[in-house]
Amino acid sequence: MIKYENLYSVSIILPILNEINSLKKTIKILNKINIRKEYLIIFSNKLTSSEVKKEIFNLKKKYKNILLKPQQRPFVGGAIDLGIKLAKKKYIVIMASDLETNPHELKKMIKISKKNPDSIISADRWISQKGFNNYGIIKFFANFFFQKLIKIFFKQKILDFTFAYRLYPKDALKNYKIKELRHGFALEILLNPIKKGFKVITFPAEWKKRVEGNSSITIESYFSYLKVLLRNI
Repeated sequence: MIKYENLYSVSIILPILNEINSLKKTIKILNKINIRKEYLIIFSNKLTSSEVKKEIFNLKKKYKNILLKPQQRPFVGGAIDLGIKLAKKKYIVIMASDLETNPHELKKMIKISKKNPDSIISADRWISQKGFNNYGIIKFFANFFFQKLIKIFFKQKILDFTFAYRLYPKDALKNYKIKELRHGFALEILLNPIKKGFKVITFPAEWKKRVEGNSSITIESYFSYLKVLLRNI
């Protein structure tokens, strides 16, 4: 348990392909939060352009608390897995670089975490009035029914098991190696700590469609959520 505010610190994992302007805006917003922090920017040697690589290396010159690493395993889960291994602070934040996760909300997450230092703080789109802006009707209903399916097996108060915007006590993810590297990793790294006894506190959060770059989600990504659920029941 983190008892004193000056001991509170976060490792913020920011996977990136080519959404450099969104990343810059994200870091600018996060940097205003008065907390000890490090940014772990995980990029792809194969998919990140040389121009974007140059820009993120310039970001490192501007912000001394940035660590840049090329991901070793594929897909977004591979990037997050590496970030977890590199994290040195007391808490780990998982979020997006493309502004689909609202960086302004991290301040609220930290405030809740300080009052509940042993809990996972998880953003929940289903309890927010702005949870699914321009999400798409098919995706919306697919998400709705999948959340209901998960709750059949996991009797939690959580309504959003698949939104990868969370703040974890480092112990919740310690020594864990992500198995599902596609988007299903988001469900995997919530179910695993729950099964270990960690409490999850949710708060209403926004989701806003990215304005830069292309989504990497595919049919295989959707099936990856189901694979994770089947492995955990």
